[in-house]
Amino acid sequence: GSELIAHGVSVRPGKPTLVADVDGKPFLGLPGHPVSAMVIFHLFGRPILRILSGLSRDEVFRQENVKAKAARNVPSVAGREDYVRVKLEEKAGTLWAHPLFGKSGAIAHLVQADGLLKIGLHEEGLEAGEEAEVILF
Repeated sequence: GSELIAHGVSVRPGKPTLVADVDGKPFLGLPGHPVSAMVIFHLFGRPILRILSGLSRDEVFRQENVKAKAARNVPSVAGREDYVRVKLEEKAGTLWAHPLFGKSGAIAHLVQADGLLKIGLHEEGLEAGEEAEVILF
């Protein structure tokens, strides 16, 4: 049998995500836009594959993160996690995250990005100069 676990997640980009159990096997339905699909695969698909590979819990959720300051204001809405593609630049010993704004179908931004700037579920964006976590690719 099949069981729908979730249809839609509070993540942008990537809200129209499907998670299900199909005959005892995990099923992840990715969004159609390339950037959304990449973000959701990075957040959900990669850990699922690592679990199926038999890795330990610590290894499953290990990812390379850095702290960087937002190079400009980054808007967001409380109630969802936002993942903004960023280009990193080091200036005078400080790591800056330059947002690459654009539609979730813009593949060029994936090539230019060094990682994803995470804006938490309860945050209403970041001010320029504010420090945040960047998940590296």
